[in-house]
Amino acid sequence: MVTIGFIVEGDSEAILVKSEGFICFLNDLKLHCSKELVINAGGKFNLYNPNADFSKIGIRVTGWIETLKAKGAELIFILLDFDNSDDSFTLFKQKVCHHESNVIIIAKQELEAWYLADTAALNNYLNTTDLAIENPESFLNPLDELKRLRHLYSNKGIADKKFLTKHFIRSGFSLKNAADHSNCYSAKFFLHKLIAIVAN
Repeated sequence: MVTIGFIVEGDSEAILVKSEGFICFLNDLKLHCSKELVINAGGKFNLYNPNADFSKIGIRVTGWIETLKAKGAELIFILLDFDNSDDSFTLFKQKVCHHESNVIIIAKQELEAWYLADTAALNNYLNTTDLAIENPESFLNPLDELKRLRHLYSNKGIADKKFLTKHFIRSGFSLKNAADHSNCYSAKFFLHKLIAIVAN
């Protein structure tokens, strides 16, 4: 069993990674994680700098990495949203403060695109059975699409991203389901990296 830790962009990512379902999913992959091995960075710009200038955030990020390693983490994942913040994933990744041994996972454009990709959870959330999103990563703002769908199917809104994440967890959201979607490549990459830890 390999122990892994996470540094995540914000509240929604922290809620998802700390959820019982996600931790059990990791255990099934022979990976150990716990709520104590998840650090909420409190915003993208505490991990990412558009100019790759880590003079202000570097000490903080290094401290988080050392904290997780002291708790037993053998590998650390850094999870944040792309948000169309750069010309490419490659350039964006170079501007995320990290140590070489860590794995950077970038949700395109946002974590909420993974919710759109999990057809089963999406249908449970909207209390329907016939909805499938062909290209979940094509939305510049997937949260807006979820708001549109929520209003369309239930005439309700989405007030808070944290509550949305909790609702999707209760609706059965699974990283594997999102990764199984033919057009959700960032979720596929995440799952591939998790599986590769044990395979190696």
